[in-house]
Amino acid sequence: MLDFYQRLNIKRNASQDDIETAYAKMALKHHPDVAGDSPRVQERFALINEAYTVLSKPLKRTEYDEKLSTPEVLYREEVISTDEGKGFIESDSSTTPAEPSSHTKQVESRARASSGLMSKRKLERIKHEARKLIKIGDFWRANALMSKAVAAYPRDIDLRKLLAEAAAGRGRLREAVEELKKASEVEYFNPEIHCLIGDMYLKANQIDSAVRSYTDALSWQEDYKPAFLGLAKVRELKNKNLPWWKKLLRMGK
Repeated sequence: MLDFYQRLNIKRNASQDDIETAYAKMALKHHPDVAGDSPRVQERFALINEAYTVLSKPLKRTEYDEKLSTPEVLYREEVISTDEGKGFIESDSSTTPAEPSSHTKQVESRARASSGLMSKRKLERIKHEARKLIKIGDFWRANALMSKAVAAYPRDIDLRKLLAEAAAGRGRLREAVEELKKASEVEYFNPEIHCLIGDMYLKANQIDSAVRSYTDALSWQEDYKPAFLGLAKVRELKNKNLPWWKKLLRMGK
C-alpha cells in the first residue's frame, strides 16, 4: 500500500496547514503546466492529488490512518524526484526510512532559526500595521514597513498580497502584478491569487492578460465567483469601448 504521507513528504502527525503547504510545493514542482504535459508527469501529479484528496479531508484521513495502523499493511517509501519527467523512486518494501542524524537535526534547526531576520510574531505585527496604513491610504509607509519583512519571509503569501496592494495604491500596477506572481509561485493552485492578478491587469487596461488570469483561476476552482465577476467586468469594458454603430447593432439583436 502506498503511503500518502510519503507522497507529500510530510510526517504522520502533520497539521492541516502542513498538508496544504506540502501540496502547494508539490504542485509548484510537478503540475503538468510546470513539469511538462507528458503521460509520466500526469501520472505522477495524479498520485500527488490522490494523497492530498485523502489527507486534506479530516474524516478520510482518520479512516486512512486506521488502515495504516493495521499490522498487515506494508509500506513502501516514495521519494518524488525534483527532476522533470522522472517518477517516484520506490525503495524496497523491507527497508524503513533512515532517521536523520543528530548533526542533520542541528543543521536543520539552525536553518529554521535563521530563515528570517525577524520572528514570526514580528512578521505578523508588521502585516497588521501595514494593513492599517493601506486602509488610510499611506501606501508608501506600508511598503517601506514591509520591505525588510519580505527579505526575511519571501514566500509569505499574505505579505506578497499586501505588497501588491501597496504597489497598486502607488499606481505601480506592474510591480503589483510581479508581487502576485511571486505569490503564485508558492501557491500556484490558489484561484484567489490568479484572480487578483487579473484585477491588476484589468486596472492597467490589459484585457487579454486579465482574461487569461481569470481563466487560470477558474481552472483551479470552476465555481470561483470573483473570477466570474472579473470576466463580467471585462465584457462590460469591451462593450463600453465599442464604436457607436456596433453598439446599435447589438441593441438590435
